[in-house]
Amino acid sequence: MYILSPSIFAADYMDIGTQLQILEEEDIKRIHVDIMDGSFVPNLSFGSDFVRSLKRHTRLELDVHLMIKDPIRYIEDFADAGADIITVHLEACDDVKQVLDKIHSVKRKAGIVLKPETSLKEIRPEIWSRIQVLQIMTVQPGLRGQSFIQESLQKIRAARNYIGSTGRQIDIEVDGDITLIHLREVLNAGADIVVVGKALFGGSLRDNVRSYLEAGMDLPVYQIG
Repeated sequence: MYILSPSIFAADYMDIGTQLQILEEEDIKRIHVDIMDGSFVPNLSFGSDFVRSLKRHTRLELDVHLMIKDPIRYIEDFADAGADIITVHLEACDDVKQVLDKIHSVKRKAGIVLKPETSLKEIRPEIWSRIQVLQIMTVQPGLRGQSFIQESLQKIRAARNYIGSTGRQIDIEVDGDITLIHLREVLNAGADIVVVGKALFGGSLRDNVRSYLEAGMDLPVYQIG
């Protein structure tokens, strides 16, 4: 079974406790937490205090996606707040190797994120060897209301083929307008972690989660680290 990672940015913040309880009852294991600085991406979201609050109120694993410039400045803050996984944008780091080493130094899983226009060729061998997660954006980060970029499927396939050839244990996470139709496409292409926001939290959260989990039951799962 693939990992469904609900994006808490799409939640109803006035009812977030109830929504977290529903996710736990439906056997969700992980939630995705978008951190935006209004500079690297044109939007603002949460800080480390929000992550700390989530950690106090849920047993779900916290996958923290830093959409911020110079993320090395905040690695310790988010680790202390309770992040279990920290992913950073390749495009936002002056020295991505140093940032990944910093994440490992605070005993957290590390990953990099690629914008739609960033090629896999930008990932140097020493970066591949330091990540547990490769997150591929299927929309531009930090903006609501976008549509899935179909060309992303080719990048997912290429990443799966490369990772398979190396024998490394690296999960492929996808994020951005993943409808039920796109779910089948990204899982068939090689993804094993799927971030979903508005499609889960719009309407009945419980019913939507069940629909996504059921839709992926007969599809391939390549590896879960």
